[in-house]
Amino acid sequence: MLSSACALALGLTLSSASQTTAPAPPVDRPFHQLLPNLVTDFRSLPSRDTALIAAIGTAATFALKSVDDRIENTSEDEDHSQYAELGSWLGNGWVQATAAITTYAVGVSIKHRPTRHIGSDLIRAQLVNGLVTRVLKVSVDRERPDGGGHSFPSGHTSGMFTTAGVLGAHFGWRVGLPAYAISGFVGWARVRGDQHWATDVAAGATIGAIIGHSVARLHDSSWMVVPAVSQTSQALLVVRR
Repeated sequence: MLSSACALALGLTLSSASQTTAPAPPVDRPFHQLLPNLVTDFRSLPSRDTALIAAIGTAATFALKSVDDRIENTSEDEDHSQYAELGSWLGNGWVQATAAITTYAVGVSIKHRPTRHIGSDLIRAQLVNGLVTRVLKVSVDRERPDGGGHSFPSGHTSGMFTTAGVLGAHFGWRVGLPAYAISGFVGWARVRGDQHWATDVAAGATIGAIIGHSVARLHDSSWMVVPAVSQTSQALLVVRR
């Protein structure tokens, strides 16, 4: 069942990778325009970029499948880790949602368009990720290492990688790289905490990276935030591309 789910997800992405016309950019009103934006965001998922991410992620998931039990046995032999608890907390859906909504609210309150736009992207991306991840969890219904259900894919990992994808698209590799590194830490925490198999984490990372990248590439403006250094100070400036 797991192999079939991975193969199906990859096939659907690759079959639509020839899409070259991007959907119309969504409006930065993630709550008032919830349904129209969701339609736009789902339409943005198939692309050549996401086909590549899907191919790499699916290959990694299949490669880890043969060592799932070995990795899990190693984690069971380890003592309790507070770092694993921290990682699980960071990837919690409520934490990710709160961060996204707070970013959007700050942008609206101070009337700062780039901050509002990033917050809108984060909210929309987390909504899409939540829907995709939940459908897969219920459909596959894989047993967790600790005996629970709905293991595949890891929602904590997909949520964190979704955030990393959005931040990387807006700020470039200087922010994207550490964001992805933290996301990897969250994935490790879920395996270390006996909550997920390694393949759950690989699949979650793939899903999150695809969704974060896809949603953020639909910028409805030509603004982005970049670091700039003056003679007297360093600041974040908003510039046109």
